[in-house]
Amino acid sequence: MRRSEFDSQDPQVIRDILTANKIGRVGIITPDGYPRIVPVNYVAIDTHIFFHGAPEGEKFEAFARGEKVSFAVDIPYSTIPSYWFEERNACPATIFYKSLFMRGTGRIIEAPDEKAKALEALMESEQPEGGYARISADDPIYRRRLSGVAAFEIIPNAIDVKLKFGQNRSLEVRVRIVKLLRERAGPRDEETAVEIEKTLG
Repeated sequence: MRRSEFDSQDPQVIRDILTANKIGRVGIITPDGYPRIVPVNYVAIDTHIFFHGAPEGEKFEAFARGEKVSFAVDIPYSTIPSYWFEERNACPATIFYKSLFMRGTGRIIEAPDEKAKALEALMESEQPEGGYARISADDPIYRRRLSGVAAFEIIPNAIDVKLKFGQNRSLEVRVRIVKLLRERAGPRDEETAVEIEKTLG
């Protein structure tokens, strides 16, 4: 059963999770009825997801039919060892993280101008320093290339966000975890400590 203390619908948190990631996972149902998870390089515009790929295959066909699809991203933070809680019991070991799960509708972007806009947004995300001609449907160097690639959009119907930072633990335990994280000072430990402090009220 999902613990409600981990949930968030804060629009800023949703934007932060989507923009912090470069790779997401798209879920489709294949013709033989199996779920398939496909890693994609994506960009989010508002909460719509855009990516590119081959103009053929199971993913293309599912999006061309406007089927229901899913999308997920996560941000791992710090591992929390069991011995911070109990001497011998392994069960308290965990990892703190942020995750986002989206249910939506798939769409193939057909209009060249709209396709160019989506691919330009992807390039701006991946190569913010520039160093390339902006993608435009009118530019001769892109006209043929745009016709040979598919641009995909996920239109969100529902978004679930989970922020797991020990909210189910007592205030005293969370304060102790913050102290131990700062003493350990490993990768992302300070970021994790700051996220836990947001739950302290």
